[in-house]
Amino acid sequence: MNLIKPANEEKDHWVPDEAVSKCTSCGSDFGAFNRRHHCRNCGDIFCDKCTKGRIALTADENAQQVRVCDRCMAEVTRRLSNAKEAASKPAGLQTHEDLARKLQACGGYYLTVPRSTKVSGKGMREVACPICTVHLQVQVPASGSETIECGVCQHPFLVSAR
Repeated sequence: MNLIKPANEEKDHWVPDEAVSKCTSCGSDFGAFNRRHHCRNCGDIFCDKCTKGRIALTADENAQQVRVCDRCMAEVTRRLSNAKEAASKPAGLQTHEDLARKLQACGGYYLTVPRSTKVSGKGMREVACPICTVHLQVQVPASGSETIECGVCQHPFLVSAR
């Protein structure tokens, strides 16, 4: 059993012991045999059963694992996993969340036409990107088909004449 507490543990966000008489998660009463434990992430108070998780709160290699509640265990695990994934991802790659933010910023539609094409408003059609499924307004070629690039995920795909 490791009784060593982190030396620089911040407690300002912790709920005061006196403010809670029951576990925040399961509602069991605190007493002589059911002690209060603070989640080091959210600061709420839980019983031992509801704070079984131990995890480092940062991606730092030397970060010490600390007690967290079950809810924060899932949240911190997801956050650290996302941070690790982002750090290992090539700079040009985008996640679906990145693409969704980009799409939302532009009102839901992207206008995508070949760089050499002048947009006149005629011959435009709505198509869905086969990769990210975003709806695009594209200029339809007069005949045959043409490769265009999705304005969101940059994936090239064919658009055929009507």
